[in-house]
Amino acid sequence: MRKFFCIHVLLIVALTAAACGGASTSPTSPSTGGSGATTATISGTVRVGSPQLAASTGAAMTGLVVTVVGTNISASVDAADRFTLNGVPPGDVTLKFSGAGVDSSVPLAQLRPAESVSLVLSVAGTAVSVDSEIRSTSSSQQLEGRVESLPPTTAANTLAVAGKIVKTDSSTRFEQGGAAKSFSDLLIGMRVHVEGNATGSEIVASLIRIQNTNTWIPVEVNGAIDSFSGTATTFQFKIGSRQIKGDDLTVFFGNSTFSMLKDGVRVEVKGQQRDGYIYAERLHVNDADDDENDDDDGQDDSASIHGTLTAIGGAKPVLTLTVGGTSVRTSAETIVKRRGDVQTLDALKTGQTLHVIGVRQSNGSIDARRIDIDDDAPGGEFEIEGSLGGLKGSCPSLSFAVNGFSVLTNSSTVFEGGACSTLKSGDKVTVKGLRQADGSVIATRVKK
Repeated sequence: MRKFFCIHVLLIVALTAAACGGASTSPTSPSTGGSGATTATISGTVRVGSPQLAASTGAAMTGLVVTVVGTNISASVDAADRFTLNGVPPGDVTLKFSGAGVDSSVPLAQLRPAESVSLVLSVAGTAVSVDSEIRSTSSSQQLEGRVESLPPTTAANTLAVAGKIVKTDSSTRFEQGGAAKSFSDLLIGMRVHVEGNATGSEIVASLIRIQNTNTWIPVEVNGAIDSFSGTATTFQFKIGSRQIKGDDLTVFFGNSTFSMLKDGVRVEVKGQQRDGYIYAERLHVNDADDDENDDDDGQDDSASIHGTLTAIGGAKPVLTLTVGGTSVRTSAETIVKRRGDVQTLDALKTGQTLHVIGVRQSNGSIDARRIDIDDDAPGGEFEIEGSLGGLKGSCPSLSFAVNGFSVLTNSSTVFEGGACSTLKSGDKVTVKGLRQADGSVIATRVKK
């Protein structure tokens, strides 16, 4: 009897080993497909928006690596600016982007088993931010991005968000900050969170939550031109699935000219979201010879510096900053961003590390077109505006993320526009606080 038992056990072990087929137990390769999957898959496209990464070789992001923090799961961004991470554990995760001049983290809250997450990300200076996010399971889909089209460009009760068609009906709920809204409240350029069911390539929405009402926020797109047509007075092309249109008011900079536009050429477009397309306000051809970068007036139109903000003078919007020893002047046209989200000039604080892009003047100073806040000095004042995610804890001790920054609240935090208990993931908030040595922020104020 004992002999039979031992043989039986050995047979089970042998069959189990054969079924496993010697599969790796590494967390980079668990099951990620089918109804029995226990892990998630994250894929993404990284748009080049940083001068040190821009290249005409088609491999602009070479050297950039994406890692799931706390695991050995990682992937390199390929020549098509894409990456895929398999076997990602469910729950809250953080993606770390490093290499090629980039050092940034992006949090993703509440990943579910068998979920597929598709991201579009932009690089600005050393930071990475999320432009759009699509989450899919076998039964549902979530989408986060900006409204790109509305009727009559789309069908009645239908909109386009981050290149995807979203249908609504009488059962669709519309919300903003907990208040009920309707389809008529949607505007081109708003950032929204969509939940619903996938039907082919479309989503039938059960919920649309308005996250950001700033419709004027500039759009930046980088990539290779496809389907180019037109003349200097009116032209159009595609970058991926996004339609770009320009005209005789489009400004070409950095020695770029209209004659350089053709299929296959990599370009950087700065513009505004219009109904169904992006209007190109400024356009740079990455293949252009930028050795001199001089405009007809002798000014360097692609001047950029990276350094510490040591002094702030003047009155808004005309401020005089000292960045890495260089004098920088702002204006009402200067765009300030932190990890992709537009901020006000109030967000600028001494001790910050800034990336400035603008026009070089004859005296060596720079008139800033754009300022990216890359980092803050520990203990320094901090301010950010963006969507709240990954909310945890109980009032007044909460933790959440805003555009990649970990924010902590306590009994000294002042909550404006709503009590602490009314905060929820997806809310648009402005956070003021103090940067800690570990990179987190202790909030002094949180405003909805």
